[in-house]
Amino acid sequence: MRKFARVGAALAVAAACAALPTQAQASTNPTTSTAASCYGSASYLNAYPGTAGTNAYWPSRGNYTSVQGYCNDINVKLNSTRDVRVCTRNKCHAWHNAPANQWTVVFRNSVVGADYYLQFKGQSSVGFWLAD
Repeated sequence: MRKFARVGAALAVAAACAALPTQAQASTNPTTSTAASCYGSASYLNAYPGTAGTNAYWPSRGNYTSVQGYCNDINVKLNSTRDVRVCTRNKCHAWHNAPANQWTVVFRNSVVGADYYLQFKGQSSVGFWLAD
């Protein structure tokens, strides 16, 4: 009988816990879920090294990528600390210091489908995550 009582009590506790909202469900902050889906869409890439006097870049020279729209901004997470900037068809924007292994916004309020490429200050390549 004791065994059944313990099982019954455990089931009651499990049912009560299942009825409680999880942290993700309880959050009414859209930024939390947006960030999760934004960074969850990230791709790991490697920048192309620059040549003498030119910066590393991605995608390949002369090409652009397009904003995917999973995020409100263009975000990078680099393997090593570097300055990064976004260049659009019209101009290259301000440099942003991107510390190693943390997400950094390098362009705010991006537009879905807009063309851009990334420049990484310095000639050497760098591995990075990109979420846009």
